[in-house]
Amino acid sequence: MMKSLSLQFKLNLIITLLLLGLLLTWAVSVVKNAREDVLAEVDSSTNLVIHLLDAEIAHYMTDFGWLNNSENGQTNLFRLDELTNIRHLKVDFFDMNGRLRESNRSTRLEHTGEEPPAWFVRLLDISSVLNEPKRKNIILNGRFIGELVITPDPSFELREIWDDTSGLLAIVGLFGLSVLLFVYWTVRATFKPVKQIIHGLNQIERGEYQSRLPGFEQIELSEISDKFNSMASTLEQSIRNNHRLTQQIIHLQEEERKKLARDLHDEIGQYLTAVHVDASALVAAKKLSVARESAQAIAQITRQMMVTIQDILARLRPRVLDELGLSLALAELIHHWHDRNRGIMVVNAISNHLSQHDESVSVTVYRILQECLTNISKHAAATRVTIEVTEDEQGLSLMIEDDGRGFDTSVQSRGYGLAGMQERVEGLMGSMKITSAPGQGTRIEVRFHTTEGFQEAVT
Repeated sequence: MMKSLSLQFKLNLIITLLLLGLLLTWAVSVVKNAREDVLAEVDSSTNLVIHLLDAEIAHYMTDFGWLNNSENGQTNLFRLDELTNIRHLKVDFFDMNGRLRESNRSTRLEHTGEEPPAWFVRLLDISSVLNEPKRKNIILNGRFIGELVITPDPSFELREIWDDTSGLLAIVGLFGLSVLLFVYWTVRATFKPVKQIIHGLNQIERGEYQSRLPGFEQIELSEISDKFNSMASTLEQSIRNNHRLTQQIIHLQEEERKKLARDLHDEIGQYLTAVHVDASALVAAKKLSVARESAQAIAQITRQMMVTIQDILARLRPRVLDELGLSLALAELIHHWHDRNRGIMVVNAISNHLSQHDESVSVTVYRILQECLTNISKHAAATRVTIEVTEDEQGLSLMIEDDGRGFDTSVQSRGYGLAGMQERVEGLMGSMKITSAPGQGTRIEVRFHTTEGFQEAVT
């Protein structure tokens, strides 16, 4: 149930429950203190009255001249009508016959203040006090003359406590409501950036990679905003590069097809035409010498056709990889390139015992070296090239370094070469690092996983 609720609602609920818990604890404390105050007030008043009456009794036992007569001629022994200010107690004197002779409540005292509600009285739980009057037998000179009954009357104290507590409850309730409203507003304002972040993520999901988040005041959310904007910029640039590379790949495919079509038409077509001519001459020949010349011409043209077809196939697929393996194929590639670039010294350090890697890895390593050597001969103006191909337990490593003019790696390249190599390496879960600067040469490092690691990464 709680998992389906929003974090904002959970925070508001938790804070509300905490505040209600604090208010409930405070209310319990107030009720407890109020009950203790009522009991203490009633108990102290009871003890005071008992002491006063004991003093009166002691006085009457020594001097009966102080006995007062009431207006109706009856003896007023304790003068209880003078104790009307003791509001918390009702003091009654009953004679030996059980008749009420004196009381401090001969006249009704008017209560001031609001009548406390029944639930407040129940919370105080002072019913035990109300139901336990104190009784004292009055004996003068060994003669029982009556009984004093002191009954607690906390109604006045309850009204005073209720007047104080009700006002405090109203203040605390208003304060609690204000705190809840402030917390709700604060949490809502705090989570407003979260909605903006979710909106930005939804835009990214819909392919709107230009979406950006504003700067937030909160430090944590500000860091999220910066990371999100950086991620969106990187993703937008990556998508743009992918689109550009896709267009370049399509263009290169079309160019390669055109070149193949041109080679097939210009070279193979010419050879086939020549074969057709010589074959026709062979058919029409009436002399053996003429037929032999035509047959020799056909044989020579056929050999040239085979060389041409092998060159075309080599461009489409390096056959030496299948025949010689990766080590010898790379060495042959470097040897033929050096034959065409005698002015560049080549330092070759290729391991002679490279494992049989995944076919796509081997082809990629071959193509990367081929592309790098082509770029060096066209653009680097280098005098020295170092090539290292090593293998360890972690995988296969390729390093090509030249001392040419170099380039600025921060400038976006318009060509397909480096970007295409990067895409091919990353597509095989490898890594590629390019280090270069104008006038300081170029170093390219490529790393592939082992066959097991590659399969694991792909999985």
